[in-house]
Amino acid sequence: MEERTNLEQMLSTAQMILQVLEQQAAGYTNLTIPAHLKVQLEEKRQEVASLKARLSQLQGHQPANLPDNLPRYHDVFVGRKPEIERCLEALSPEERGWGVTIDGIGGMGKTALALEVAHLARKEAMFDAYLFVSAKTTWLTAEGVREETLALSSLDSFCREFARVLGQAEIVNMSDATERRRALLDALRGRRTLLIWDNLETLNAEERDMIAEFVRKLPNPNKAIITSRRRTGESALTIRLDRLSEADALELMREKGKKNPLLGEQLKATTRQTLIAVYEAAGGNPLALDWTLGQVAHKGYSINLALERLRNAAKSPDLYGFLFADAAQTLTPNDRKVLSALSVFLTPAKAVALADATGLASTEIQVSLERLVTLSLVNDLDGERFALHPLTRTYVKANLETTDIVGTLRYWVDYAQKYGGSGKDAYKTYDKLEAEWQNLEGVATTLREMAGISGTLKDKQAAQMLIDLESALHNFLWFRGYWDERVRLGEWVYQAGKVLGQWSDAGWGADHVVWIHYHRAETERAASWAAQMVEAMERGGSRSDKASAIHLQGLIAEQRQEWMEAERFYQEALAIGRELGEEENEAISLNALGGVARSQKHYDRAESYVKEALAIAQKLGNKELQASFFGNFGNLALERNQPTEARSWHERQLALAQEVGQQDLVAGAKSGLAMVLEEEERYTEALPLAQAALEIRERLRDRYLAWTRQLVERLQRKAGMK
Repeated sequence: MEERTNLEQMLSTAQMILQVLEQQAAGYTNLTIPAHLKVQLEEKRQEVASLKARLSQLQGHQPANLPDNLPRYHDVFVGRKPEIERCLEALSPEERGWGVTIDGIGGMGKTALALEVAHLARKEAMFDAYLFVSAKTTWLTAEGVREETLALSSLDSFCREFARVLGQAEIVNMSDATERRRALLDALRGRRTLLIWDNLETLNAEERDMIAEFVRKLPNPNKAIITSRRRTGESALTIRLDRLSEADALELMREKGKKNPLLGEQLKATTRQTLIAVYEAAGGNPLALDWTLGQVAHKGYSINLALERLRNAAKSPDLYGFLFADAAQTLTPNDRKVLSALSVFLTPAKAVALADATGLASTEIQVSLERLVTLSLVNDLDGERFALHPLTRTYVKANLETTDIVGTLRYWVDYAQKYGGSGKDAYKTYDKLEAEWQNLEGVATTLREMAGISGTLKDKQAAQMLIDLESALHNFLWFRGYWDERVRLGEWVYQAGKVLGQWSDAGWGADHVVWIHYHRAETERAASWAAQMVEAMERGGSRSDKASAIHLQGLIAEQRQEWMEAERFYQEALAIGRELGEEENEAISLNALGGVARSQKHYDRAESYVKEALAIAQKLGNKELQASFFGNFGNLALERNQPTEARSWHERQLALAQEVGQQDLVAGAKSGLAMVLEEEERYTEALPLAQAALEIRERLRDRYLAWTRQLVERLQRKAGMK
């Protein structure tokens, strides 16, 4: 009651202040209202909305628009009372720190504690939003349990998810990661939001440092909870979880027994001494206890038999692997299919997606999921989503039938082919690939491992699927700035094509690698891969393939400033393109010839080439090529000291580049416009554009990075900022 009264008083005060601010704002138009007043209004409106949401919770109502994606409440939670009390205290607005970090070894219940605290905070209406995101990915190998990061999560992906749950579509759709972080922090001002960052040990040091910096900047009274195996407690309360106490472990067993009659009967028939022995053998680890009890509940083992198996597993190099192997003995064929499918899904999956991936009926999926959840092999998450424990995933991949896994891998290859590709409108479905990139990247890694392409070929089907996947993804990776990933997949496809004797595929894998090295001015690497493409296409490529290889040789010569040689290669590629009627390749060759001419200051000739290329691109409706050619016209106009024309070209380039989402072209357009404004001595307007281009190029590490950095520094000096 006291808390409700306090909130009502705070709301009344905030509403009065908001009314005063709105009266002040009424004296202005939307165009003349002072910036500081706009900020005050927005923050006060946020505060009023926040207080209303919290008050509604205390009154027993759940606001329909309350941002809340907390996973389903755990069926059993015991103990940790001192830790809960300390966490709730750290989350109060009176505490100056940004929140809580919970660390400890795997299986100790870090996530369970974080969610318990969040649900209690929600019950007490401590916040107006409850946001949860997890980066957990634990892997099992022949050497035992280890942590492995496959670039599956990042601060930017977390910010996207938080913004999505908050309903901030503008922030989600921003192309610039740094601006997204700033915008999210601004959106939190005036609010009282709880952000939970789960299992951050899977991220690399750079990402963890970036997250640490982000939470340090959280505007009060927003708070965060971080769980990790690593201690990251700067400016926050740090709690290290250890084993459950004996009393709490016994309470956990009793509560589990209430959920399952068979387990309950076994527990009642077992001596306290034996139950304590189970606790000791599990080392007080809640996860190990849960799995052990699952064996009793699902398989009908006695407690003594489960204890014996638990003890034997503890003596093996891999405790959990032994437990999974034992549980798998009673799996039905459908159970195995579902587990295999979930082992490929690196993000939680719904039953409908599992049905598509396995070919099973929805009723069969539901029956298997219920069994697997009971056995603790599958996690039942909020929103009717299902996922494996990471250790289970590794066990499944190592022990279940490869044929079951292949079906789900094919599901993801088909997904990539449906939404990927490089047609003129392909970019319109790239958001679908972006949303599932974590899964798609995991599929690529799995296919490579299954194929064995780095050594002796083990699986031809997997190798071919890897080729098909990369073919569907390479343009998406190029557009969205996943350049490192494009290099990696291109190298794998080159290897796969070679071992399969499919030289055209090998050549195209090499081609996709060359373009990244070329655009990063890594000339010798590009030359090496271009030579491998030429060799591959000579051995098995079509005439069109060979023309593309010739074009790459032109790129290398151009980057080495061997102008005559570059022109010779481009002219040869152009002739083949025209002969075969391949207009897109013809346009690319013409544009390249224009670049060579411009580099030699043959401006009229350059303009003629690019004009012809642009006409073809417009005829084909290829917006990617049009944006690139607009940029070349803009650069040409700048070199001719025609800033007005340059502005028009770069504005057109920027509009198309942003529409198709090609990051390097966005950077080119913004840096071009910055140069136009520099010519016009409008330095403060030019600087943000140059900085935006620099941020993109720092991520891409492209060949214009140093030049763009110099542009930014020059504009800062001219604007009087240095």
